[in-house]
Amino acid sequence: MTDTKALNGLTPSRKRGGASNSTATNTYPIASGFATNIFSGDIVCNVAGNVVVLSVSTQKAIGIFQGCQYTANGEVKYSNYWPSGTSSADAVAFVVDDPQATFIVQADASVTAGDIMSQNFRCTLGAGSTATGRSGFGIAAASRTLTTGGMLRAISVLDEPGNDITVAADRAFPKLEVRIVRHVDAYISADASAN
Repeated sequence: MTDTKALNGLTPSRKRGGASNSTATNTYPIASGFATNIFSGDIVCNVAGNVVVLSVSTQKAIGIFQGCQYTANGEVKYSNYWPSGTSSADAVAFVVDDPQATFIVQADASVTAGDIMSQNFRCTLGAGSTATGRSGFGIAAASRTLTTGGMLRAISVLDEPGNDITVAADRAFPKLEVRIVRHVDAYISADASAN
């Protein structure tokens, strides 16, 4: 049920206009010693050629972090999150970077049917979990806007029991399907109110 707030980042859903998501990823470098955790489901950006976690809403995203590979103490490691401060000269992030990819994400408050395909939202930049490796990102429901100021566009409601935004008991923290509006490969600076 979506009557509980449990922000869990963005999970790949499908390719817009197509079938189920293939979870295809590309690799991007992570700077050795990068001093911030990056969790699976976090929105990531490119700064000086390296992956960093989204920290301000004006950044343009390259995609959604799905894990990483790095060498530490002579051993190749795979992790669903980047541990802050890890020293590794060959660290790479696995990122779902298709600008047409869609994702499932929970909102931090109620969203209405009128928001779907008409509003953009900023992200709740919640802290992730080092125990699970999952993100704490979500949709900041109160940030709805018709302009490109938001990072994500809500395109549908996840079709699952207990997630009906037309039912008061279900809409407290709905799970939505979204696309990235401020994607580096598809960003348009004009008004985004047109679908």
